[in-house]
Amino acid sequence: MEYSEIANIIKESKPNLKDTSIKQYVSSLKNLNKKITGSDLLVNFEFVKNKDKVLDSIKDLHITSQRNKLISIITILDDESLKEFYGKKVQELNKQQTENYNNNIVSDNTNFKLQNWTTLDIEKCINHLKIKQQFDTALLLSLIYHYLFRNEVASLKLIKKSKYDKLTEEEKLKNNFIVKHYSNMFISRAIYKTDKKHGLILTKVDDKMLKMDLLQYIKNMKTDEFFPNMSQELVSKRISRATCEFKDPLEKNPQYGLGTSSINKIVIDSLPGVSKLVEISKDRGTSISTLLLAYFNNHNINQN
Repeated sequence: MEYSEIANIIKESKPNLKDTSIKQYVSSLKNLNKKITGSDLLVNFEFVKNKDKVLDSIKDLHITSQRNKLISIITILDDESLKEFYGKKVQELNKQQTENYNNNIVSDNTNFKLQNWTTLDIEKCINHLKIKQQFDTALLLSLIYHYLFRNEVASLKLIKKSKYDKLTEEEKLKNNFIVKHYSNMFISRAIYKTDKKHGLILTKVDDKMLKMDLLQYIKNMKTDEFFPNMSQELVSKRISRATCEFKDPLEKNPQYGLGTSSINKIVIDSLPGVSKLVEISKDRGTSISTLLLAYFNNHNINQN
């Protein structure tokens, strides 16, 4: 099956789903098919009927990843009994995740990262990437670290402030921009996971070093795409690989690799106070309750 065929089936089920989510669902379905059938080619969706194999193939994933895999299956189902089965499994995972949040339980993998990474380590990793002249990866990590953005940073487009100011409100909602201005550089995000709830978010680039790095990077840009040929999936892989190699340059144990979620946990776990939490909530487009439930681990307190 071609990508377009799978995507159209998903769109029929969820017409308001964003293109980025559709891509993730298609990728999930292809990965599941390969795990269960051993084939790189997704010919049909027969593999989802083998419920035991499907559940076994995702059992070692993080709860969020398990849920996303199952939701991707639900979007292509016509069989009501299968929809009900996988729907109940999603509900069970939702309940388990809420209980984990309430009881401050994190996975072994997440706990490993929390024990082995600090905010200072992340800053050292950013500097290490700059020394290696991996400037795009350094900026990706830096933007996510400073403002806890999601992987939508992959879609940033460069625009001068004078041109941005001339855009209509409707035009501003069509892209994510990094707005170039020497005294007032900011990031305009209209397309992200929770945009329907939080709308357009403007985030001032107030970190002086990051601003200098961005302006220097801009000088060498040849297109308005801030990170050319970058996708959200590639952001995850790039950041994970870079942080893994920084922490474990010899063995490159993937367990050291960070993602946006683990960076959130590390940063939020080190917050100096409530005012900073409010700022992050605004910049990320996430409620404070979600930040606290999902990312505040208290592991330092629990050790004392």
